[in-house]
Amino acid sequence: MTLAAAVVPLAAYAVVFQTLLYVSLPVRLRTRLAPVVTGVVGAALSIGAGIVFGFDRIGFTGGEPWSAVAWGLATVLALSIAGIVMLAKDDLRAQLADPRLAALTTGEAFAQIFVRIPVFTALIEEAFFRGVLHAALIALYPTEVAIWLGAGLFGIWHIGPGFDQARAGEKSGRAGAFHTAVTVVATSVAGAFLVWLRIETGSIWAPVAVHAAVNMTLALFARFAARQGATAQVG
Repeated sequence: MTLAAAVVPLAAYAVVFQTLLYVSLPVRLRTRLAPVVTGVVGAALSIGAGIVFGFDRIGFTGGEPWSAVAWGLATVLALSIAGIVMLAKDDLRAQLADPRLAALTTGEAFAQIFVRIPVFTALIEEAFFRGVLHAALIALYPTEVAIWLGAGLFGIWHIGPGFDQARAGEKSGRAGAFHTAVTVVATSVAGAFLVWLRIETGSIWAPVAVHAAVNMTLALFARFAARQGATAQVG
């Protein structure tokens, strides 16, 4: 069996699986349980593909470590500047705030931002999408087609999280559908950039660093914004 034959059907299944988990789970379990379940499945698929087809082929080896560090630090710096600007403006702060993160205890927030996001989100998603899936697609299609097919699947993968974010922000009906659609488009574009970065750097590690930096930095500022907004309302 070829890598493409093994992976592409599993990618389609994984996207459907992720969406159904987010839609079907109770609200109190969705945010915590869904990423863990999909993360375990993604890790198993990635490790299995590495063992069968070779870890070098799926981008686990190669690349310059300092390149990944540089990309990650640059991403943190850029998003921190944007976050500080948004915190200073009431309307932008409201857009940034995530009440789910504000509701967590300090320990829960630390685990969410510094463990779950870099491991169960950034590392595992990059291992699967920019590692295993990209290696399969590039064997079937020209580079440009492979990039956008992988990016599209990555965007569809975020239907569930987009739906969850809309619910948390009390957006329903057309507003909720619009929020989810914007999430899919934005993550598709981000996915295309991350595939390009994986090709340019020769491994998944720069994409992992950028992905982790984006999600962790945004989560920190989203928590700050929500707590700052709650304090302002009390005051």
